[in-house]
Amino acid sequence: MTDWKLSRRIAALAPSSTTAAGKKAKALAASGVDVVDFSIGEPDFPTPAFVGRAGARAIEAGRTKYTDVAGEAALRDAVATKYAREQGAVVSRENVIVTAGAKQAVFNVCQAVFDEGDSVALFSPYWVSFPEMIRLTGAVPAFVPTEIANGWPPTAAALERHAPRDARGVVLNSPNNPTGAVVSEAELSRIVDWCAARSAWLVYDETYDRFLYDGRRHASAAAQRSRYDRIAVTGAASKTWAMTGWRLGWVLGPAPLVTAIASYQSHTTSNASSISQAAALEALTDIESTSAAVAGMLARYTERRRLMVEGLSAIEGIRCSSPEGAFYAFADVSALYPRKGVAGSAAFCDRLLAEAHVAAVPGDAFGDDACVRFSFATDEARIREGVRRIAAWAPR
Repeated sequence: MTDWKLSRRIAALAPSSTTAAGKKAKALAASGVDVVDFSIGEPDFPTPAFVGRAGARAIEAGRTKYTDVAGEAALRDAVATKYAREQGAVVSRENVIVTAGAKQAVFNVCQAVFDEGDSVALFSPYWVSFPEMIRLTGAVPAFVPTEIANGWPPTAAALERHAPRDARGVVLNSPNNPTGAVVSEAELSRIVDWCAARSAWLVYDETYDRFLYDGRRHASAAAQRSRYDRIAVTGAASKTWAMTGWRLGWVLGPAPLVTAIASYQSHTTSNASSISQAAALEALTDIESTSAAVAGMLARYTERRRLMVEGLSAIEGIRCSSPEGAFYAFADVSALYPRKGVAGSAAFCDRLLAEAHVAAVPGDAFGDDACVRFSFATDEARIREGVRRIAAWAPR
């Protein structure tokens, strides 16, 4: 047999637990089992028709060739206009590069600004891919814990207590996946001050920026650019317009950073899909249609959040706070571990899937083994059924 030798960086890479959980659920469903899938964070809504039509028109018009590596000029202008209109940011297309999703946007920023041996502060719980993205640069993630008791908010005080003094950067995701925590404008300002005092980069992912509850307002680091320039904001079309498969994201940052990322991207993926760019341009420029589509989705997510949180909270042994944003409930289920004879969240989720036929993602993937992530990006009837199954299974 061939003795395969892989690179150290690949051999040390942990696979995505969210993808793995979704794969297990699909495999069980393919065998004929009715699985309630709370694992993958993907909107169940269709891409809005006005956006889909723009993509179709682009195909019909033959817009199927390479574009500029950084993206079509009109789309980069539209992204810059979004941040100028919503956040008062003074930006232009030179501050924007278009990527194949927000995941590539964050990855490319990390590759551009972090080096071997750097320390990068990362609030915990964190999105599953952030630590691996940091490690793939040769840098080391330094985890900054947040507190479940008050909803896991990221704070400058937590950075002061737990982050290395020489941190090269801070990675912050708001609204947060998996907790739904939302950073306030005042706290974000303090975090920017913390970064500025150390000349550290702030990598700010706002993929869920349109999905906040109870009248909360999104605080964007784009609004802080006039105070401090080492800020990279990443966003995507995937959640706002239910365009996960279109793979379209962006980076907003200083022009030299954008130029560097464009050079890096020219040797990796080149441009994002030309068809997806055309659809995203329509999404960003038809503000009225976008507002109506987002309002409709947010209303549904609000009801789904209520059903998920109330349902889980009613189960003895589960502690579940109401997320401020995104579409996940990150519930503490550790009181059930002894009852189920498991030592952690991974084994808990395996038993939940095998015995109750409900799929969820273990919290150890996000930095908190006491918790499990339940996505409520599915219809209300399935949420009711999934919670019913968990309630019936938990006491046994």
